[in-house]
Amino acid sequence: MKRLALIIVALSSLPFVAGCPEEPEPNPTPQEELEAPPAGEGFQFGTGEQPVKAGDEVQNCYFFKVSDLLEKGGLDPTKPLNLNHVQVFQTDGSHHMNIFRVRTVGEGEDALIPEQGPYKNVNGQGPCFKSPNWADWPLVANTQIDGTLDWQFPEGVANVLQPDEWIMLQSHYVNATTQDTPDGAGEVIINFWHLPDDKVEHEMGTLFATKQTIRVCQSNPEPEFSGGCQFKNPEPVTVVAANGHFHSRGKKFEMYNWDGQSPDKPASSEMFYESSAWDEPEMAIDNKLSTIPANGGVFYTCDFQWTQPEEAVGCEGLNAFDQTKYMTPEDQLDCCYTFGPIVEKNEHCNIFVYYYPKSDDISCN
Repeated sequence: MKRLALIIVALSSLPFVAGCPEEPEPNPTPQEELEAPPAGEGFQFGTGEQPVKAGDEVQNCYFFKVSDLLEKGGLDPTKPLNLNHVQVFQTDGSHHMNIFRVRTVGEGEDALIPEQGPYKNVNGQGPCFKSPNWADWPLVANTQIDGTLDWQFPEGVANVLQPDEWIMLQSHYVNATTQDTPDGAGEVIINFWHLPDDKVEHEMGTLFATKQTIRVCQSNPEPEFSGGCQFKNPEPVTVVAANGHFHSRGKKFEMYNWDGQSPDKPASSEMFYESSAWDEPEMAIDNKLSTIPANGGVFYTCDFQWTQPEEAVGCEGLNAFDQTKYMTPEDQLDCCYTFGPIVEKNEHCNIFVYYYPKSDDISCN
């Protein structure tokens, strides 16, 4: 899983002695890979070591209060964090790392309650695997590569987090057939850097959307699914970063400038993101990756190729999940990969978009 992501610093430093290189350790100590920001400029936080046994998928949710992190970094815990530089280090085996800002908190045994975290869940069981728990939680940062992401936002652009907010770090590791965690444990280390108030010119907005109606079936082995998200904004917005996410049946992911109205895929000249990698998909970062016109939006497509499920899952396993979660009894089961978090038996078609100025009104279909 060591690959280069588009326009991202994704190389881990290897120890070197004059004359000949040394053999690198399988997972270098994260602190050696990512030094914490100086006091008063930012802070470091992370997951600690996360055990990932052979055959397991582990998706854990960790919660942090912004004021506590500000204080840890020698910053004023009563003032907002103006996030304008993100660094993330992940050990090998990560499927994804997302950070969300907490909004609606549910109730009951499936709720993700910040004060009661972290939530450490395995193989689809537990509230950290259930996406409705964070359905209205805005994206802060994400990466899908092993190694280091180092992303400096454009000058004067900051994602503003209030001190009384909570953020949730979600870490997904896989140690199964399609992906593996070679050392049987994962870890994520993150640096957030603060921009002084007087240097903030634009507030960054983020967009995270999922296409939950996807079905990749034996009788329809090469489907394409599409969606659109409209920024209901009277002025254009500038996209500065984007990436897509699907599982191993995913073959091509595309994003386009969109007028916000047409049901048709835009012309190829409007495409600003394309990826064919599923395990470590490219993230495009550019100070002006795309300019979305006023009241326009982003159109995205996901192309899939059905494959025979792993022996441990089988069509019976896919059908059992399908019948329980999506189908009515009279529907014919068709060995379909449907929306869900498990790499071995579900699929995704998710978009991550970072832009400015922030829009408070976005609708997706």
